[in-house]
Amino acid sequence: MGVKMKQADLAVKWGTTQKNISLMMGKGCDFTASDEDVAKWLLANGKRKSKPMRDAIAKVLKPEVIDAIETGKKKSLEEMRDYYASNLDRATRAESVDRESVKFWNDLLLKADESIRKSEAHAKKLGIDRGELLSREEVERIIKSMVWAGNACCDKFAQQIAQKLSGKPPAEIYEILAPNLVSSSLFEAIKKVAKTPGDVNLPQWLIDCFLNEEDQYIE
Repeated sequence: MGVKMKQADLAVKWGTTQKNISLMMGKGCDFTASDEDVAKWLLANGKRKSKPMRDAIAKVLKPEVIDAIETGKKKSLEEMRDYYASNLDRATRAESVDRESVKFWNDLLLKADESIRKSEAHAKKLGIDRGELLSREEVERIIKSMVWAGNACCDKFAQQIAQKLSGKPPAEIYEILAPNLVSSSLFEAIKKVAKTPGDVNLPQWLIDCFLNEEDQYIE
């Protein structure tokens, strides 16, 4: 943690005005941090940088760090990953290998890869929740949940159905079985699955789909 300086002194140090220092503080720049961290913030967040400010930043950061930050503001994650990989390859193939440079580009490459994986995982999860994308594993889980839901209600209604069927003709038996088997053992069970903890839970859009179709079967 650096020494807390007056805004007027910070303005002189970083080649800008006291008003800009105040504005940058309001946007989150921590001028008590290390000079390297402050320089990175200024480089990444400053829209217009005077020559004195650029000179002040250049005294603190290596050219490759400045280049990486400025390039990163213009490229996508995938483009940055390729950019970092290219520079890492160049650093490792140099006649005189700079270990610090290799570590710098390797760390950036790892961070870019991690960010891309997180973005892809988030997009996939979002697609599943909205019903826009279903992986094989998710479809299998849904089917297993449906089977679980039906079996969970069979035992509950079996005794009631058996009592109602006693001494009834076939036509009446059908009238009794249809609503019980379809509604009680399927639609009511689907409602219960929505509140079941753990992997049995189904996405709300799937439950809504089942309930919306209920009237197609029950007269």
